[in-house]
Amino acid sequence: MGATLKASKKTGRKAAPRAWRMANDDLDRMFALVQEVGQVELKFAVAEESHAAVRTLLEVGAKRVRTVYYLDTGDLTLRRQGVLARVRGGQRPDSVVKLRPIDPDPDAVPAALRRRDDFTVEVDVTPDSFICSGSLKRRLRRHAVERAVHGRNPLRTLFSDQQLALIDSRLHGVLTVDDLQALGPVEVRRTRPGQDGPGRGLELQEWIYPDRSRLMEVSTRCGSADLLQTAAQAKAFLDRHAITQSGPCPTKADSTLDYFTRQ
Repeated sequence: MGATLKASKKTGRKAAPRAWRMANDDLDRMFALVQEVGQVELKFAVAEESHAAVRTLLEVGAKRVRTVYYLDTGDLTLRRQGVLARVRGGQRPDSVVKLRPIDPDPDAVPAALRRRDDFTVEVDVTPDSFICSGSLKRRLRRHAVERAVHGRNPLRTLFSDQQLALIDSRLHGVLTVDDLQALGPVEVRRTRPGQDGPGRGLELQEWIYPDRSRLMEVSTRCGSADLLQTAAQAKAFLDRHAITQSGPCPTKADSTLDYFTRQ
């Protein structure tokens, strides 16, 4: 493993001008973290001037529309504690409680979480940054999100007992889940191109806010062994089609929380 990691760092530094804009020390830390975790989501933020072009290129395939809310306080108590609570209504509704950042070391993750098959750890990598997250997801019934965010059911009905325990552990008894606000909605359109079309393996997400401002992101997932090849191929595809990427920018979650707490 040591030799493989050493080779990956060396190759990664050579590929950095093409796929990454991180300093060498950050690249080394990113490769080491990816090697430890094993699963990666590569994310490329699309600059506004390329929104129309990337829609034309990738908006052909399986589509899904969801309505996204984050749960937090007005001063972002959960976010400051390293927790995101997100619910998605519409097609295939679900709830997710995410620890971010998380130390992937087994001793740093509660044993009860490590034993769960539905607890996933993944590294999000952009050209400028990387962060490790641990997520616990629950599928929901149709209209469950809409009923809860509009006050017809308590917000806690959107989460499993394990998710609630994770949230409550960060609220320290001062608040409960039902005291949180539903910050949203954001309309999220997701498209995955067909296997025979351009951009197969990529996913396009467009986040549309109430004032019609937008975030657009192209992403793909891979294992640690395929990181270099997948990143190079995705970057080459975007460059070949003249898709301009945004510079360093906050995550979709942070952008959304900031948007709604400024209102």
